[in-house]
Order: sequence, then C-alpha cells, then structure tokens
Amino acid sequence: MGMSPETAVSRILTEDILTITDARKEIASITGQRPDLSTMTRWIHRGVGGTKLEAIRIGRQLITSRQAITRFIKERTARSIG
Repeated sequence: MGMSPETAVSRILTEDILTITDARKEIASITGQRPDLSTMTRWIHRGVGGTKLEAIRIGRQLITSRQAITRFIKERTARSIG
C-alpha cells in the first residue's frame, strides 16, 4: 500500500489498536495458527507480494489494528485469487 506515513498514523490511531503480540493472537483466533513474530515484522517491513501490513511505531513498540489486518488479508486475497 502506498500510503503516506501521516495517513497510516492517523488511520491506525483511530482504529482498534493491537500490539504485534495481540495481532498474532487475533490471527490465530481466525486461522488456528499464530504467525511467528518474525513473520509479522516481515509483513510490516517487506510485505508479501507487494502488500504490507500497516503499522506504526510508538517508542519501541510496533502497533497495528484489527482493521489493518483485515485490509492486509483482503488485499492478499485479491492479489492471490483475483
């Protein structure tokens, strides 16, 4: 996603905020498998197939949101199955 950092910050801070640990649990509740921490950080920094998981940094903590996870899954699905 080619979103500016300011837009990502504004968007995530108005959504249902999750730490990366909480995001891993959220994904596990859907899939039955909890992604590794390194997988989550890779999704944020490098992405998968051109899609990145939106996140912001507050101090030393990476923060994402339920809605960002939904957007990530939606875009990955669209790219993989058309």
